[in-house]
Amino acid sequence: MTIHRETWNRLTNSERVDLALEVRRSLPVPFAFSGIRTFQYQGQENSLAVFNYDNSEFVLIPGDTVQLGYEWERPFPLTSEQVELWEIALEEFETPMSFDDYLEEIMTPPRDVSLDAFLLETKIKRLVDQKLKGAAVDESAPFPHHARARAQLASQGFRLPTSDEWEYACGAGVRTLYRWGEDAPMDWSPSEDRGWLQSGPNAFGLTIANNPWQWEAIHEPGFRRGGDGGGMSCGGGMPYMLGWLMLATAYIYKDDFDRPVLGDDVRRALTVEL
Repeated sequence: MTIHRETWNRLTNSERVDLALEVRRSLPVPFAFSGIRTFQYQGQENSLAVFNYDNSEFVLIPGDTVQLGYEWERPFPLTSEQVELWEIALEEFETPMSFDDYLEEIMTPPRDVSLDAFLLETKIKRLVDQKLKGAAVDESAPFPHHARARAQLASQGFRLPTSDEWEYACGAGVRTLYRWGEDAPMDWSPSEDRGWLQSGPNAFGLTIANNPWQWEAIHEPGFRRGGDGGGMSCGGGMPYMLGWLMLATAYIYKDDFDRPVLGDDVRRALTVEL
């Protein structure tokens, strides 16, 4: 049995505590229950169960049937300033492309998904290589680096979030381009911590997609979420607008290269079933 968001929202705080304690007893990892905490962000308010393990916080995200991906009015309604910035970007790309084509390339498509409840770490954490013994990984298969990271997490009772779980957790059900709305600053880089809307916890209490240099591995090999690892920013010639797009809820980085995950930043997840 999973915990659905609609059911969770109808419970009293006392009932939520009882259910959270039942969840804790069912988990394969010895979590400590911290309590029910209310997170507010841009008009949203969610009271969620918070757990602790290994000096890290995790939130219980109830399951739901939701719409993910980004669907926009075509052509995308660029402002005159954004049109100028896009023209600058095209000079750097050296490839003719419409802004709509670019969005199609970097955003996940609109879709309906059903998700079970899961625990998710509120902040990314470096996954240290513990050089597991006896962990069978087919080194000849695609993405062995990714497979080794999954095996290490599994040995600890964890896994990587799926792409759908990550996207739902990032946007908390909001359908706008960014979790805070449709717009972002055009005159400064999102990698700067100015205490703006991308910096603090979202409506699920997660510090997520707040710096394009900090991408996150997910369950699906060959993809990262939350940024591009700084690739768009390191050249120095791209408009800030493109850096902000890396923080869009539906942004996904696609890469056929088997990048190491051990030693990289990850967000641990755990399925919740009662």
